[in-house]
Amino acid sequence: MFGEKNKLQKIASSCLLAMTKRKYISYAIMALFFIGVIFVSAPKAKAAPAGDQVVINEICPKPDAGNAWIELYNPTNDNIDLSEYTIEDGTHKPKTLDGYSILAKEYFVIDKSSPNGFGFVLNTASAELVILKKDTLIIDQVSYGKWDDPVYDNNPDDDPPIPGQGKSLSRIPNGSDTNTDNIDFRVLTPTMGTENKLLPYSDPVIINEIVPQPADGSLNEYIELFNSGSGPVNLSSWQIDDISSGGSSPYTIPDGTMIAAGGYLSFYNSIDHISLNDSGDWARLIDPNGDEKSSINYTSSKRGQSYSKFAGSWQWTTTLTPNVENILTVETVVADLDAPILQTDIAGARNQPDGETVQIIGIVSVAPGKLSTQYFYIQDGNSGIQIYNYNKDFPTLTVGDQVQITGEMGSISNERRLKISQLSDIIILSTHPPPEPTKTTISQVGESFEGQYISVIGTVTKTSGSTFYIHGSGEIQISIREGTGIKKPTMHVGDKVQIAGILSQYGDSYRILPIIQSDVRIISSSGLPNSGSSVLYTLIISAIFSWITLAILPKRRRI
Repeated sequence: MFGEKNKLQKIASSCLLAMTKRKYISYAIMALFFIGVIFVSAPKAKAAPAGDQVVINEICPKPDAGNAWIELYNPTNDNIDLSEYTIEDGTHKPKTLDGYSILAKEYFVIDKSSPNGFGFVLNTASAELVILKKDTLIIDQVSYGKWDDPVYDNNPDDDPPIPGQGKSLSRIPNGSDTNTDNIDFRVLTPTMGTENKLLPYSDPVIINEIVPQPADGSLNEYIELFNSGSGPVNLSSWQIDDISSGGSSPYTIPDGTMIAAGGYLSFYNSIDHISLNDSGDWARLIDPNGDEKSSINYTSSKRGQSYSKFAGSWQWTTTLTPNVENILTVETVVADLDAPILQTDIAGARNQPDGETVQIIGIVSVAPGKLSTQYFYIQDGNSGIQIYNYNKDFPTLTVGDQVQITGEMGSISNERRLKISQLSDIIILSTHPPPEPTKTTISQVGESFEGQYISVIGTVTKTSGSTFYIHGSGEIQISIREGTGIKKPTMHVGDKVQIAGILSQYGDSYRILPIIQSDVRIISSSGLPNSGSSVLYTLIISAIFSWITLAILPKRRRI
């Protein structure tokens, strides 16, 4: 960066010298054009040479106790002075590490609670970026949760997931760096100031039986595990889920849960809230290292039957055997035991438990393919909800269509959704004008507006890539999805904006998902530049224009 500044100064001096010698003004204009090219192409940050020393080794955004922290590791055989190092999140003021050092093969931990801790927030409900710099060089950077930023990271698909409560993002093996974060990092139990290791976990524990559609209600869905090994296994912090990167939120098995040798253990929907789709789904067992130990999938379920393992094959059986050996009983009589379907409005459907079958009517507020290929949204004037189909099987829908939908209630990351299994679950009733967004304030954003098309006004507090935050009577994240085709306007911290979009819940927080270009509108600009370097460039350009003006003006004659 300093080399670029020297070039600018030399070019500016040449311009001044040319003008004082009464050369052609075109020289100055050409020089000014050349400087403009440098401004446009000048990088915002330089990458460090390959193999540089210190790495970001572990990130813990939300520990069980204390404050968020970041761990650095020195894999070299030399002590390293950190005086010229800073750590930042790409948008807030960097935290200088002046006065600190890190010993060879040792760790350095910095957290938010210490007097000299970092000032930015490590996101726990959305994507985040952490950058380690030495002077202006990027030594290492780590992003998680699909961070999308053309300056620092334009490939969100190689990001590891967001660490949950009491978990950290840990570099495995300790100190290694392939420059691909989802290869280098795992979500593990924190190991502050010590080596990151993958602990060995037992292989004999498998999924042995699943019941996706019990006759006595969805709360009695269950997933059964079996320990085929010769010794007991501690299942603390193992997880059960129904599909990778989707479906229900994973269920973490409580600490102290043991499964005996040759023993069985069943987990019911009433406890784990894992909702297995009637139309087909997966069940998976994940160890604390994040490795899949066992899985099974099915294409459709049979009411009142279990899908059970017998020797090397899986079969449907009418005999349910939770916590005991499986028994194969082939179905001989087929009876229609379908429960009556609850017809209600969207608000009433949202109040039903996961697994309940309901029928609702609403207006399409965003069509399939805009925000996702697997879901869209409807609303009825009082409430809204996401409509989800794992197989992406939807009729041709347009915004404003009134539809009748029959499906099964479920949730994903605390957001309510109605899950359908086939095309015939959606009936188009009529067509209406597209719904207008409901105007509200950020402080009123909550469960009552979830799934609806809303509009708020606020001031930009943080912006990077396709994600930014605004503050009014509270703060909320705005996320622009690629499928919308929205071009994010140039914005700065302090700009006043009006934002419209679908209100979506993700974990413990809410976000607005704009649908069309007019949903993102700048009302007034703060007029402030993005960074100190922008101020420097502005001053240099102003000086050059002043020199050109002085050269063009005729000199006063002496009397």
